Amino acid sequence: MTEIKLQPEVQSLLDATAKKIHQPIVIEPTTTKVNFLRHDQAEHFFRDGKMVIALKNNQAVNFLVSHELLHIQQFTENLPQIQFNLTSGDLNLDDKFMATGLELYDTVMHLQVYDQQRKLGFLNQTVAEMFFKGLLAILEPEKNQIDQWMVLRTISILDGLVFFQGDQQVTAKLQQLYPVSTQAAKEMYQKLTAKELLAPLAIRHGIVKLFQQFDQNLTNWHLPSMKLNQFLTVTPVLSKRQLKLQLRQLFALYHVEFKENLHDTKAYLGVYRQDDQNSFVLPTPSTQKPDEFFKEIYRLSVGEFMEKYGFVYQER
Repeated sequence: MTEIKLQPEVQSLLDATAKKIHQPIVIEPTTTKVNFLRHDQAEHFFRDGKMVIALKNNQAVNFLVSHELLHIQQFTENLPQIQFNLTSGDLNLDDKFMATGLELYDTVMHLQVYDQQRKLGFLNQTVAEMFFKGLLAILEPEKNQIDQWMVLRTISILDGLVFFQGDQQVTAKLQQLYPVSTQAAKEMYQKLTAKELLAPLAIRHGIVKLFQQFDQNLTNWHLPSMKLNQFLTVTPVLSKRQLKLQLRQLFALYHVEFKENLHDTKAYLGVYRQDDQNSFVLPTPSTQKPDEFFKEIYRLSVGEFMEKYGFVYQER
């Protein structure tokens, strides 16, 4: 292992983040050297009471560490969360759905992260060139047909457009190699950035619309839909007024083909009526009178319901 020497600005960010999360942060270096850059060449996780940032590439360390630190800071902010509460019964399929949803969610989060890194001076020309190489390194060029690479191409190029802020020269280069995927990613990027996503509610709207648009692309390509708006839970953002409303006024409850993955029972989705997004998941109630159970929870206020069942939400 090699010793990590962070530039002063990154060290300051590390100290500020550790103070913010009230946990020490440890950087785990690596001897692995890769000549291209991707945001997933580092990861963070809790271990033995410490936040660990594990590097998978010893190049552009300041970019990778600062990227993880900014993501860690987002956990302390009032931002919508993504949760995985369902299973299709096929673990490989579940993994594919979760990985895709998480990449799209992270791309929305990257609107802030990449922008902050740019303002702090961590996105220089060298980093940009390595990042572009990272796109080319993992993506097979299109061959005038829809294939199994469409999902990876589209989500990777979309994140690249967020990184490069929709730069036309970068987009043109990608369009040459990946015309269909880049066109889809470009349209998704344009809708995602049509309005600034700063407040929690606006960020949630961005996530939900991105899921919808991505699934629409799959349908257009005659590929199986991932039903991301059903399969993935996006925590709701609620006002104080909404928390006082009856549950029935904001959410509809219905069961789907997926199962609730903790109890392995039929799942009942709490779908936000305004956008049809899965906002919480209930397992099959353990009662002989399920109709009475649902009538009762429908009469609860949203705030009472969320507190009673321990569901996560953000206030706006």
